[in-house]
Amino acid sequence: MRCVERVLKSHRQTRPSRSPNASHTSRGDTSVGSRGGRPNQKDSGSEDLRQLLFELALTLLPRGITPSSFSILAREAFIRAAAGQARLRNGKLNHSKIAALTGLPRKEIRRILKHPVGCSVPDSTTHTPSERVVRGWLADRRFLNRQKRPKHLVLAGPAFSFERLVKEYGGDVSPRAVLEELVRSRTVRRAGDRLELQVARPSTPRSSLGPLARVIPTLVDGLRIASAQPSSTIGSMLYRLKLRATTEAELALIRQRCLSATQSLLHGLKESLEHELTRPVRRRSSPHALTVTVLLAGSTGEY
Repeated sequence: MRCVERVLKSHRQTRPSRSPNASHTSRGDTSVGSRGGRPNQKDSGSEDLRQLLFELALTLLPRGITPSSFSILAREAFIRAAAGQARLRNGKLNHSKIAALTGLPRKEIRRILKHPVGCSVPDSTTHTPSERVVRGWLADRRFLNRQKRPKHLVLAGPAFSFERLVKEYGGDVSPRAVLEELVRSRTVRRAGDRLELQVARPSTPRSSLGPLARVIPTLVDGLRIASAQPSSTIGSMLYRLKLRATTEAELALIRQRCLSATQSLLHGLKESLEHELTRPVRRRSSPHALTVTVLLAGSTGEY
């Protein structure tokens, strides 16, 4: 068991000067040190990226974000990132250079860049199979009664059954898997040998990322450190402390001590450094900032 404390310190708009590494102490089987990568691992870049995407998938799947919708967002992000490196002297974008950097066709690049950020329109392939089935159930008149309401469907049969509905709208997914998901989400309920749809309109996209939204700024800070700083200086801005515990009770005590110490540290930094250290020539809002982030992560077993 362990408690992991990560401190990320990053300039959001200015590069900080390198600070000396803090001194380290140990506690029992405690390992402390700055971390700057895994040079001894074979193809560590691909493995680390795969692990990051895996963790993202675990968080995004329950929120209805499919590989197709993620791909649309990713393609737009890569195009806009490349656009920042493809300006001509007259200020215009060099679409050919963007295509060379991303490997995407210029037609798609123009289509994406002509819209404001975040205005990409997802197509039907971005919906999950269960969402497509529900939309078909609500819109296809073959599955509606005379009052234009969704029929109560039998699971299988020669007529307009749930099995046929899934076959037409669910793609290469078994009816049983779709049904389990719809029952789990309380979108469909069983009524004897019939299935009843419990919603009157298609669900809106679940845009909220929940707790992940609060972690994203920290992830962005870490990525900016990694992209803006030489690898030799990253260790002076990212520290990792691993404290091992023999029982869950001991782990809880360690977590509480870490939480208390972190709160005291951040409060002390705010009190001592929040006020002006130098006299400005004139008062104005400063574009410079330093962010200190602490993550406390407890786990049972190794990552």
